[in-house]
Parts: sequence; structure tokens; C-alpha cells
Amino acid sequence: MWTQGGSARGVLWPLVEALRRIPSLADRNGRNLLVRMLCDELREELPVEEHRLAFGHLFSIVEVCGQRPDGLSALVRVLGRIEQESKPMAEVRAAVRGMSALPLWSHEERRPVFDLLRGVVVDDLPEIYRATAGPSAPPLRERSTPLDALRLLETLNAEPDGLPKPLLFVERVAAVASAELASELRRWSDARAVDMGLTAELDDLRRKLGSPAPAQARPANAYVVFQLQPEGTSGEVYRLLHWRQLDLSGGWYPERGEDHTGDLASVKHRVADVLEEVEAAWSEQAPAIHVEFVLSAEVLNLDVDQWPWETDNPLPEPLGCRYPVVVRSLERMGKRKWHRMWRTRWRELRSQLEGSGAIAEEAGCWGRDGSADGLRELIAAFDRKPSAVSLVLSSPPRAESAGRDEVAVGLRAGVPVMLWHREDCGAAFTDAARRLLHDSDPRDLLERVRLARTGAFHQGPGSRHCGAALTVLWDDPARVVAPVRPTPPEGVSAA
Repeated sequence: MWTQGGSARGVLWPLVEALRRIPSLADRNGRNLLVRMLCDELREELPVEEHRLAFGHLFSIVEVCGQRPDGLSALVRVLGRIEQESKPMAEVRAAVRGMSALPLWSHEERRPVFDLLRGVVVDDLPEIYRATAGPSAPPLRERSTPLDALRLLETLNAEPDGLPKPLLFVERVAAVASAELASELRRWSDARAVDMGLTAELDDLRRKLGSPAPAQARPANAYVVFQLQPEGTSGEVYRLLHWRQLDLSGGWYPERGEDHTGDLASVKHRVADVLEEVEAAWSEQAPAIHVEFVLSAEVLNLDVDQWPWETDNPLPEPLGCRYPVVVRSLERMGKRKWHRMWRTRWRELRSQLEGSGAIAEEAGCWGRDGSADGLRELIAAFDRKPSAVSLVLSSPPRAESAGRDEVAVGLRAGVPVMLWHREDCGAAFTDAARRLLHDSDPRDLLERVRLARTGAFHQGPGSRHCGAALTVLWDDPARVVAPVRPTPPEGVSAA
């Protein structure tokens, strides 16, 4: 937790120094074990940067924990299980006490505002957070929700007039929310201000903020993630895993469903079954549903966006017309040594899209021919351009193809967006890819892709519309899925 009036990072050093005296944290394996235990304790994947030097690694651990209301106390709990009551552990406890602030409100007082903001999408959330937190506060992570911002603001000291920063944040959100939500948020603020004797200060804040026209809140995002990979050696059996999550306001904790093993026809049917289930289960919340397929390299070129989303429609509608459908890389999720650049380029991608809604032309790379010279050229391009965030393949990523090699280069370089045509990556496709990636458009990129697929469906199976065979790899490092080791198919022994 942070204090104001100086650099947030300057507050970390006493705790970092105390951690350096913990024997079990002297080597990298011990520090990585601590990170895994913290992830389990906090039930989230922590974006800790693994540095070569111990103090850098420990600094990142402390920084990440300090950005979560329960992060530092979780650090003490986890270390306490290892170190018990050793002298270095006593120094850690003392350092954390010096960094921590008392909670502003009880759980009962906090719960109503968390319930109000859960699932709400706020335009300009980063700007509202920065205006509330101030320049010395820790940054808000990408894809954060209003609840993420509120939790982080709870770790900061109040303004000089005594108004707590969470109260300022709630008022700023109310100023841009729908009339009904704004009324409920302000009712909560009124009650807290009365309890703290700050009604005059709250009235003054509201006069400064004014009363802008209410904004229409967008529906919350919901995700269905399928993982598909070949099972066994026949080449005809596949294992399908899936996860779903409706509300991301409390972090990424997708619920895993039952596995399915079978041939491709049965896998397609199971995918449609799952989508019918979530359509029914989420009908009242009416979220924006995103469908993702985490695929191994062998099946990366599957036409998953053309699979039907229902099981009983006489004219099957491709699920890529109904939902934004993307593929993701199973291999990259499992290789942490690729994750640093993956996260870096993802942050760059979000920054570019927040501006014009398009990827900058200079941030796009294009596969050439898959030759050794072409691949070296591609590797060098990514090494020279940290801002490069997209790759268009020169051919589909089939086995022993140039496209497969180009995908491998992109994954290692951390590229979050790749496009290809599953049959022909020729001139017609490259023209369409250039427009999709780089033309400014009020609709986001994945929505433009969905509309391209819908256009191809409208023209029918005889058309050569590139939307009928367009694959987009769109890979968010903040939303990984980590299944346990797969069990054998039914009827097959594990021995």
C-alpha cells in the first residue's frame, strides 16, 4: 500500500531490503516459489517481472503486491509459513506495518458500491483513475475494471481536504454514468460523507465536477474459452477443454467445464452445446460474449470461426458471425520465457488502439516467403521495433509451411496479433488485412473482422470473400488458462 507525497517506488526499499535478508529468497528458485504461492493466495496471476539480479526480482514482487489492497498482508502470510518467527521475518513484518494504512470502511460499508460497479464499463477509466490517484500513484493495469481501480485507490491516502480517494473516484464515475447508476453511487457517497463528517467537502467536489450528460454504459465483456489439441496418435481424436466467465470485475477466474474427447464432428457439436448453454445462462445479463480457441500448432489453421453456434438450425450460422472469434497459442501460454515480450507488446497494442482504433502501419510486419533469409528479416524487424504488434502471414500455417515458421517467429517475439487466410494469403487477402489492421474505424478491430465474416456468409458458399477463411490470432497475456495435466480419454488406462 502506498503513501502520498513522494514516489511510490521510494516507499518500497525498506521492504525490499528486509526480503533480501530472507535466506530462502536468495536464489531465483526460491523467489519464483514465493510468486507461485502468492498467486495461489491471491487467486490471480501476478505480473511479476523476473530479473536476473535478486534485488530487481524482489522489487517487482513488492511493487506488484503493493498495488493490491491485500497484497502486502498476503506476502506476510505466505512468508510466515516458510520463515515462521525468524529475525528476518520480524523485519519484514515491521517494514509492511510501516507501509500499510488502516481500512477506510468496513466490509459492510464497502459492499454496496462494489455491487453497484461490478460489470460496469466506464469510458476513459484510465483518465478518471489518474485524475483521482495523482501522478505519484501506481499505474492502473491494462484491461482493468472500475473495481480494480477502486481497490487500488483504497491503498492511497486521502486528499488534503480529507476526502478519501475512493470517494472521489465514485463521484467521478457517477458524473459519467447513467442516471440510475449515478443516483445509487451518490447515495452511497452521501452515507460515507455523513459518517466521516465530510458533507461540505463532498458538496464542493460535486460543484467542481458539474453535471455532464450521462453516458450509456456498454455491456460487460464475457468470455468462453475453448482449448483444442489432438489426442493420441491416430490424428482423428481430439480433446476439448473449456472455461467461461461472465463477470471480470473481480479478476480473471474462469470456471472450467467438463472435458470432451472425440472426433472433430463431436467436438463441433460440443462447442455448439456450450454456446447454447451460456446464451441461456447469461440471457438476463446480456453481456458482450467473446469466443476464443486456444489451439496447438497442429490445429492452428482449423476453421473454428465457421463452426455452427447452435445444434438445431437447418441453416447453420457460423459462430464467427455471431461473436468475435479469435484463436490463441497453446504453446506460448506454456512458455513463460516468452511472456515478458508478449506482455510488453500487448501493452503497446492497447495503447495504439486507444488512439485511433487502428494499429499504426509502422507497427505491422508482413511475412515474406518463409525462406531462411525471410525469417531472419522478420526476426530482425521485431528486434528493431518494440512497437511492432501485428504480423500478417505469407501463407497459411500448415505443417512444413512458411506460415508455420512465421507464426513461430511471432510467438517468440511476443506478437499479440496475427492474421492469415486459411487457403490463400495472396493479394486480395493482403489488401483486406491492411484495411482491417490499419484503417481508422469507430468499430474495434474484432468487430470489423466479425462483420467481414458476416459479409462472406451473406454472399454464400460460392463467393471468394476473404471473410470466409479469415483467422485472427488475438492473444491477451492477462487471460491465460492453465488446465491441470489432462486425464486419459474414457476407457484408456493412465498406467
